[in-house]
Amino acid sequence: MRIVCERDDRRITFAHALPYWLEETEGLGELDCDVESEKATGQDGELYQGATANVRNVTIKATVIPPNGKTHAEIRQEFFAFFVPRETGTLYLYDGTTERKIEYKVESCEFEMDGIFRAVELSLLCHDPTFKAVQDESYPMAEITGKIEWPVELAPEFEVGIKDSTLMATIVNDSSVSRGLTITFRASGEVVNPGMVEVSRQESLQINTTMHAGDIIVLTTAPGNKRLKLYRETEEININNLWDFGGTWLQVEPGKNVFRYTADSGTDVLEVVLASTPAYWGA
Repeated sequence: MRIVCERDDRRITFAHALPYWLEETEGLGELDCDVESEKATGQDGELYQGATANVRNVTIKATVIPPNGKTHAEIRQEFFAFFVPRETGTLYLYDGTTERKIEYKVESCEFEMDGIFRAVELSLLCHDPTFKAVQDESYPMAEITGKIEWPVELAPEFEVGIKDSTLMATIVNDSSVSRGLTITFRASGEVVNPGMVEVSRQESLQINTTMHAGDIIVLTTAPGNKRLKLYRETEEININNLWDFGGTWLQVEPGKNVFRYTADSGTDVLEVVLASTPAYWGA
């Protein structure tokens, strides 16, 4: 197993390798939940009310073995410059063919001050306790494929590109964790009120606006990260106020999800791509 902590393009690796020889981890394979229930008079057992997952606490213990040319003091300085309070880092876990990531904040860190080999211990808090896949999954629903080939041969019927006409995409979520979507709407002409429908559940969303050629709208629906942005020429505009009241922040639920994009007009000049990151309760 290999654990890589990353922040601001810097990395520290814990593995069976120098300088941080991994000894022990906790919190990677556990799930801690608070289950709420209520007991009624004369009832056997209790009535289930609900459950919530707690913050994930990942602890890492390792032995520092300095490679040639490095001292404990230099490694310690790098260690405390990397694991700092208030900053968010990403922990990557590699175990065989499994690759997962999770965001963390530092709760505590300790570096032993004496000895030929010195112990280090970390406590990391993951406020979103779900692990994510390292790579996003992308689902083009409608995109324009370029047809220009070099050298260019001009003909009476000259195609610059061709538009994939499918309006639907199917996402199968093999995990038991619901996950958010990133929906990118890209207009090559006028599009009125673009939206999205999950067909089987009949849940939908709509953005009350008119897109013009070159406009891009990016919608994210992840819990704690719901936002709506319009990119027009060089501007980035927050357009949460254009969200249609009563719409649903669509999620990729466990099982089969069938999404269809909509617009009051202009679907023929609208490109749509869905992206989603698989999530898991355990690594």
